[in-house]
Amino acid sequence: SYSFCTLLNEEMDEGKQIAENKKLHQETSDLFLKLGLSYKFTSALMFKETRSPIIRFIFSKPTKERPVPEVVVAADVRPMNCTEDAYRYSILVEGQRFSRVIVINPSDIKGNELNEALLNKVYDQKLAVKAQGLPEA
Repeated sequence: SYSFCTLLNEEMDEGKQIAENKKLHQETSDLFLKLGLSYKFTSALMFKETRSPIIRFIFSKPTKERPVPEVVVAADVRPMNCTEDAYRYSILVEGQRFSRVIVINPSDIKGNELNEALLNKVYDQKLAVKAQGLPEA
């Protein structure tokens, strides 16, 4: 129904590819909002002219006292495949060696599709480095 499946299953010219990838970016960002994560995020579409775009998410935890977050965590999300009730993404969180697969059913979001422990680990490590006064990588 939506461009995620179209993107993965159809050959298309570059103009249509870019348009479909922009839809994919918006839809994926909307789905991530619905997950109810404790993190705020921004996202950007990378490699928009290809059949394998990446959506880079930057996760943070700003507060009223600190509207500019102390640290951020980047994650690259790539569409893998889809069915009517399951969108599969590969997610590679910065500092991690391996990507993970997350599955989101757009019509039945539970909120546990993305294990925040993946983000928390990197976030906590970066806070610890910052507290020690070491330069970030």
